Amino acid sequence: MTDFTLRPMEPSDGPAIDGLMRHEAQTTAMGITTHYRHDIFQALLAQHPSLYGVVATAPDTDGLVGVATAFTEEVNADGRSYPAAHLENLKVRHDFRRHGLGARLADWRIQEARRRFGGEGLIVTGIEASNAASLATARRWSTQLLGPVRIVIARVSTKPPRANATVVRPLHHGDIEAVVDAVNAFHDNFNLYPPQTPAGLAESLASTSLGEPIRQYRVAVADDGTIVAGAAVTERFKLMVDHIGRMPRPLELLARVAPLFPPDRILRTIELSLSWHAPGRADAGRRLWEAIRFEWRDRATHVAALADPRSSLSEVFRVGRTMMPRLQLLVPVKSPDRFDEDRPVYLWR
Repeated sequence: MTDFTLRPMEPSDGPAIDGLMRHEAQTTAMGITTHYRHDIFQALLAQHPSLYGVVATAPDTDGLVGVATAFTEEVNADGRSYPAAHLENLKVRHDFRRHGLGARLADWRIQEARRRFGGEGLIVTGIEASNAASLATARRWSTQLLGPVRIVIARVSTKPPRANATVVRPLHHGDIEAVVDAVNAFHDNFNLYPPQTPAGLAESLASTSLGEPIRQYRVAVADDGTIVAGAAVTERFKLMVDHIGRMPRPLELLARVAPLFPPDRILRTIELSLSWHAPGRADAGRRLWEAIRFEWRDRATHVAALADPRSSLSEVFRVGRTMMPRLQLLVPVKSPDRFDEDRPVYLWR
């Protein structure tokens, strides 16, 4: 059995992690590789300041043979607050698979989370519902499976929303407290929601260590000046873009006659989070969704959002007729308590 060495991920590991991610991505059927526009360690840290990770090396082998990351935050579930670790990337070099390395990397993340918690907390991840192998692995460590949560993917729009009394604009400094109260109230019944504070929201919208902010916030304002909907926009394309290489032949033929992908086959994505609308104002949420798709039309190619089908957000994020695949995430959770599975689930990236 290979004698792997595991150690905490360090800032200097960025180039080696990038190489591992790109090489292993080429083994997928779709042939999509993620290209980071900055050092990968710094990009991941900009996305989640509480990021931590583990890397693996092997004797007589250059570079890294495995990596796994996670980030921590406080979340609410069934009306209680818990420290939580969200498991993110896990990659093992193809020639070192089936040696137990993936399980060791996964366990390292969980043990490190417990050390940071100072005891019990939640371990959470999102797995695409069709990924039977990963779900089978997750069932061995999780205590409950929540979800599903729908992944909504839409192309940006060249058509502006119809003019009406609801105006979409950037968040102003004086709006922050009202928006935080509203988004927290909207998600009061959600499990795994990270409650917001004015200082925390302001910090997430500030400039990052990369020298620029990666998030903006948009609000929908009624004709009486009341803010009736909002959403954070993460400009993922500032951190990374996805290059489509090869693809299955049927999909390639379909892409020739339908606008599934941009001509250069580079996906530049924005992602929505902390989305909400006032009671009875799902229409304002839909207007905000359409306005964001239009506003970013010259910078991004696609907009992504996560919505539990039991939430009104599943009606807000409308796509219409599309050939994009319908994707869902299931959410394995390891917890000292069992949660109400009828509550909607909040996930963000």
